[in-house]
Amino acid sequence: MTENLDLLTRDDFQALAQSSRALTKELSLEILLNTILDTAGKLTNSPETSIILRNERQPTLYFAAATGEEAEWVLSSFGLHSDQQVPIDGSKAGEVYKSGISMVENIVKDHFGGVDDETNKITKSMVCVPLVVGDSRLGVMQVLNKIDGDYSERDRIILEYFADQASVAIRNARLVESLLAHSGLYGSSRQTDKLIARMNELEQEAHSETLSVLFADMRGFTQLCQSLLDPGIVQERLSEFITILSHAVLDHDGIVNKVLGDGVMALFQGKDCSERAVKCSFYMVREFELMKGRWNEESNQQLDFLDLGVGIVTDQVILGGIGSGDMRDYTAIGTAVNLSAAFESNARNGKRILCDQVTYRNAKDIIVAADDAVDFLLQKPGQDVGVKYKCYNIRELDSDKSVSVFLSHSHEDSHFIEKKLLEPLKKRGIRTWYSTADIPKGALWTAEIRKAISESNWMAVIVSRNSAQSKWVRREIDLGVASGHLDNRIIPIIIDDTSPGDVNDYLAAMQAIDLSSSPDAEKILADRFSKLGPT
Repeated sequence: MTENLDLLTRDDFQALAQSSRALTKELSLEILLNTILDTAGKLTNSPETSIILRNERQPTLYFAAATGEEAEWVLSSFGLHSDQQVPIDGSKAGEVYKSGISMVENIVKDHFGGVDDETNKITKSMVCVPLVVGDSRLGVMQVLNKIDGDYSERDRIILEYFADQASVAIRNARLVESLLAHSGLYGSSRQTDKLIARMNELEQEAHSETLSVLFADMRGFTQLCQSLLDPGIVQERLSEFITILSHAVLDHDGIVNKVLGDGVMALFQGKDCSERAVKCSFYMVREFELMKGRWNEESNQQLDFLDLGVGIVTDQVILGGIGSGDMRDYTAIGTAVNLSAAFESNARNGKRILCDQVTYRNAKDIIVAADDAVDFLLQKPGQDVGVKYKCYNIRELDSDKSVSVFLSHSHEDSHFIEKKLLEPLKKRGIRTWYSTADIPKGALWTAEIRKAISESNWMAVIVSRNSAQSKWVRREIDLGVASGHLDNRIIPIIIDDTSPGDVNDYLAAMQAIDLSSSPDAEKILADRFSKLGPT
């Protein structure tokens, strides 16, 4: 670490102090990385920033977070689950990672061509600093293409000091993720605080709570394994399936409590737990059908034998840390767990989503079609007499006919969307497609975006300085216009002083929602989107 502190101003030290406080408060790794890059860009006046971490499974580096015009493409092409990775040997990032010595270049030569070649964009200047905690090398942080001249010694120094703070924060967030992964708790980044609170309950006495338990499982997976033969393909198929189920749970504010071979157990808490569990199950079915269609196209074998079964029960359970010593698991126990698992096991022969009477009553307002209740006998091992429960086969939801909005945005505006946009739309029962949350890791972005646009009946475009510089936003708008069904259904949402026409000429003629100066964004959104219809 350099000792030339005289190059840093009072404002620099204040900025570092403020950033340190902000980083220590954030436990979600995903949000933390974006916060780090936002600060790094401001400290060095850099429009493009990235965090590149060591891949623990192979000797390569990968882009864990990025900002800038090509951020989405970079993360899709060189992320953790991408086929391509950043080599440690033969890249500037790898050189800094290995040596632990920062690099400042204002005329960049021999920069890793994997990114520059594909984006047709030249890296003109760069500062790359190591991310290190003690003897542990995490990766590197880099800032690119300074707006106002060359990078200076001051830029290197302040970025090194900030990298020290960021490294500790990343290490801590990873530890939290590891603890959660071993506690039986899997949630979205927006739920990290809740999950931490739940994890603390591992050491406390269990308590009773009324919630919805969901089991989902693939039918025919054993037959699929026998037909595929290649263990690698089997693993890929299973991973894709579990990812779909997990994303569905997280998107509906549930917690994936367990991954059970070719299925999951999920918990939904809160007053609307039944509705969210039911909506989640239909989302699972839709995504499963799309996945099966892709598998059919890739195989000579028709996969009609594959199906999905879901069981949902809402009841009181015992919730908390179960086990002793180091083998404690946060989970739910009780009749609701046994009954939902039994429903899932019996969801066959055209009956995909089975639920109990309480779930049906709680979610009745969104259920359009369901078979009449039948008696279901739950008989535990060792019991001579079972207990009868009402079982409903849900066939259609009103939400299937609701408004669905594709959110087109720059990656750098994700924070605004998550804080100001998603929740108001959700409260109005409006479904959204948001790339940060809805594109499976490792998936092809263009294919997923095309599919999402085709399935949405409205598009909302975030209008900002960031989106005006984003090729992805322009492409998405062009795809929306070309689709035909979104004609006059593309709504610009202004969040700064940028004009809609600066993002795409098509937007200039559209009636925009201006949130740039409004103190009540939620009310404006609610008023406008409540008037939308699905067709």
